Amino acid sequence: MVRLSSGDHGVVQATLRGKIRLQKLKSTNPVCCGDVVDLCYQPSTNDWTLEGVEERRNHMVRKATNLSKQTHALAANLDRVWVVCSLFEPKFSGGFVDRIALTAAAFEIPCHLILNKSDRWHAKDRAVAEHWREVYAAAGLEVWFCSALSRDGLPELATAMNEGTQLLTGYSGAGKSSLINALFPGLQAATGTISESSGKGTHTTTTATLYETGTNTAVIDSPGIKEWGILDLEPYEITYHFPEIREYAPHCRYPNCSHTHEPSCAVQEAVRENRIHQERFVSYLSILANDDQYN
Repeated sequence: MVRLSSGDHGVVQATLRGKIRLQKLKSTNPVCCGDVVDLCYQPSTNDWTLEGVEERRNHMVRKATNLSKQTHALAANLDRVWVVCSLFEPKFSGGFVDRIALTAAAFEIPCHLILNKSDRWHAKDRAVAEHWREVYAAAGLEVWFCSALSRDGLPELATAMNEGTQLLTGYSGAGKSSLINALFPGLQAATGTISESSGKGTHTTTTATLYETGTNTAVIDSPGIKEWGILDLEPYEITYHFPEIREYAPHCRYPNCSHTHEPSCAVQEAVRENRIHQERFVSYLSILANDDQYN
């Protein structure tokens, strides 16, 4: 479904031209949420066809599967990415966050982390949340605590989202759709529950949906993601997009240091001295090794 920016048609269903499918064989979806498209109306059949996609200024894209060479674009033409997580139900994974943050950085999209469901936290849970806020502050990511249920932190979050196009992504069950409904009443984004057997969310949102939240502002609710396959980045690119590692890398003995095993490695020394958080360094090594166990 495509929402028109002018005219009286509102939302229309358009058929994708075959030539567009053939132009982007490396992607499972040649058109994604947030794309600006060219439509053509066929009066004789009362149908619309999607004739072209304008050049994207950025997009969030991941590997379709761990072993696939194809990519899948979640959304395009974004001003911010928000990774929505919870401490539990589903359990927080720093490695998962780091992969999304790395992808956003590669496409120069500001990325933020939301820790939802703060109404369920006890004192020890809040201490854990504060720890992750400290970890990601060192990585240049702002961390927001909030609750869609109690509305804790929502006014500040709504203000931060009140400009441009925002993508909300993360695990199923983390509360993306509930947050959207709480932040922007009346949108009626579909919500789901947590499975008692797995402790994970169900895929209530099955396709990315763009909600217009104001003049020239929108929020995209993406389907829940179980894992995030990283694009084929060079090792130096991965290092660059871990800012706390990038800070110490120039002080290594070898200019092409991978920071995994080399002697006189300033990064490894910073990790040992807790100047770089262990959790982030483990994610860095995992991504370098293309190891998905920390998704």
